Amino acid sequence: MKSLAILLLTLIGCGPTAAKPPEDPHGHLTHPTGGTETDKGDASCPLLVPGTSISVEDTPLGPSLVFVTTGDVAAVRQRGAALAAMHNDRKGPPMAMGLMFSPGPQAVSSDVDGGVRVTFKSTDPTKDRAVGDELRMHGHHLAGATSCELH
Repeated sequence: MKSLAILLLTLIGCGPTAAKPPEDPHGHLTHPTGGTETDKGDASCPLLVPGTSISVEDTPLGPSLVFVTTGDVAAVRQRGAALAAMHNDRKGPPMAMGLMFSPGPQAVSSDVDGGVRVTFKSTDPTKDRAVGDELRMHGHHLAGATSCELH
């Protein structure tokens, strides 16, 4: 009986275990403010604007990411410009979309109807195919996403 009492006191003394942070439907940990740590402050992620989608196009200037939205067009354009600037400067949070792509080609943003196009212009046109393949790979992973995190 004495052993049982000691065991109960020991268990009670340990206190409750820390609660596991909530998970989103995909099993990723979330934070109380919503979104993930990566999303907070990624000014280079147009997909954080509700209603925004991504596509990849080949243009005469080079392969491009195109973001269009049914939401805040100005915010998507601002984030597209930040994506291009961050890619070119190579400065920003390590997981930001602006640093997601291989360095080399210069990124340029331009307005399109309902959004922004970010074109990656290579100094070596023979590399455009490889750049396009990289953009398509990322675009495929981000299709339908509401963040720029690669899963």
